[in-house]
Amino acid sequence: MLLNTIGIPATRPAPHVATLLAFLATLSLACWVGYGVDPHLADENHLMENIQAVALLLACLVHGWRASKLDKKSVGFMLHAGLSLLMYSFLLREVVIRDFGVPGNQFWPWTEHILRGIGWSCWVVYLVAFASRIRGIWALRWQLLATPVIITALCGAVLMASGWPFDKKKFHALSEQDSGFIEELLEMNAYIILLVGSASASLSEVRKEN
Repeated sequence: MLLNTIGIPATRPAPHVATLLAFLATLSLACWVGYGVDPHLADENHLMENIQAVALLLACLVHGWRASKLDKKSVGFMLHAGLSLLMYSFLLREVVIRDFGVPGNQFWPWTEHILRGIGWSCWVVYLVAFASRIRGIWALRWQLLATPVIITALCGAVLMASGWPFDKKKFHALSEQDSGFIEELLEMNAYIILLVGSASASLSEVRKEN
């Protein structure tokens, strides 16, 4: 009954928090060691950004898949469709598609324009649908905020926001390159958390446990 009314499908529970934190700490340490060997590790379209891109692509696909299994009028569909679009937008922000290929080739710049246009069009359609269902979503706001899928999204958002002062080079004691590395490190952790969140428990699982 809950699945029909709320419209959020059952999924595998999120990994234990300690396991996730241990993985992120290990990956961060490996990147720090790698950065000492190759300072270009955090450059545009290099290893750390590639990890981010893969995490965002997978999170986008998982949320999109979950949304596709739901009633288009359900709160669950709006939740996962919105998060899928958000991951898509982050992905286009992180991957500089226009820099692919050889200089002067207009295929990749046009591809980027097309993909961004698709994203903006989807956002317009989504926001119109969201506005028509905002009362139902608002009525479930506290239940939604308590679910792992939203909690992980908020944790990812905090980490992303934490990278802003490093992106703007606010800490003068750090070199520009070190600031860039820390920003990419925070964003990489954020996007991996978002990926974990894409497959974590939603409102229906939390209610069942209670």
